[in-house]
Amino acid sequence: MPFAFFQPVTKRSRPSLGQSLAICFAAGVSVLAFSACSKKLTKEEGCQEKWDKAAPKFAKAKYVASKEALTDIVTTCPGSPFTEEAMFDLGESHYHLEEWEEAESEYNSFVKDFPASKKYSELARYRIAEVTGKQVETPSRDQTKTLEAITAWENFLDEYPEGARSDSAKTEIDKLKSVLATKQMMIARLYTRMDEPQAAAIYYKNVLKEFGGRVNERDVNLKLAGCYIKLAQFDEAESYLAKFDGIAKDDPFKEKIKEAYKDLEKARSKVAREKKEEQEQGKRQETM
Repeated sequence: MPFAFFQPVTKRSRPSLGQSLAICFAAGVSVLAFSACSKKLTKEEGCQEKWDKAAPKFAKAKYVASKEALTDIVTTCPGSPFTEEAMFDLGESHYHLEEWEEAESEYNSFVKDFPASKKYSELARYRIAEVTGKQVETPSRDQTKTLEAITAWENFLDEYPEGARSDSAKTEIDKLKSVLATKQMMIARLYTRMDEPQAAAIYYKNVLKEFGGRVNERDVNLKLAGCYIKLAQFDEAESYLAKFDGIAKDDPFKEKIKEAYKDLEKARSKVAREKKEEQEQGKRQETM
C-alpha cells in the first residue's frame, strides 16, 4: 500500500477529553429524552386503553364493573385527559347503585379537584346535596345528616340561584326543614309526658320561631298555654290563649280552648288556695 494513503491521527485531529465528554453527554441526554418520551407515550396509551374499556361499561349501565375500571383510571392516571370524566362517572356509578356515602365522597373529591369544571360542576354540586339528603334519618333518630343536607342545598342555591335545578333544591330544603320540625315537636311532646313543662315550652317556642309554617301553629300555641298553666305562669298562659279570640263558634278547636281556660282557672284557684293556706299557717305559728 502506498504511503500516501495512510492518514495518521494527528494531535490537531484528535478530540480533546472535554469534547469527548460533551459528545457522550449529548448522546446520553438524547437517550434519556427518548426514554422519557417513550415512557410518557406508553402511559398515555395505557390510560387510553383503560378508558376505552371503562367508558362502554358505564354507558351500558354496568355500574359495578364500571366503578372498578374508573377507580383504576382515577388512581393510576392522574392528570390524564380522562381523569375529569372518570372521576365524575365514578361518582355517578355509586349514585346509580344507591351507594350514597361512597357517591358523596367521590362527588366531593371531584369538586375539590375540578372546581371550575364547565361540564360537570353544577351537576356535581347538585349531586352532593342530593346524596347527602338520601342519608337523612327518620325524625325519631339523629338529625345531623339533615342539617348537612340543608347546608349542601343552600350552598348549591348560593352558587346557582337561577339554575334549572334551583326549584328542586328549594323543594328539598322545605322537605328537610319539615323533618327537623317534626323532630322538635317529638322532643317537646316527650318533655310534656315527662312532666317537664319548662323544657317543653322551650321546644314549642323554637318550633314556632324556626318552622312556623310547617306545623299546626294553633296546636302549638295551645300546648304552650298548657305548659305555662303547669308552671303557674298564668299571665303568659293567658297571652297564648288570647291568640284564639274571635275563633268561630263552629270551629272544632273551640272546645279545646274552652277546656284550656277551665284548666287555667282551676290552676289559679289551686295556687290561690295554697297561698291562703300558707298565710293562715303562718299566722297560727305566730300566735303559738
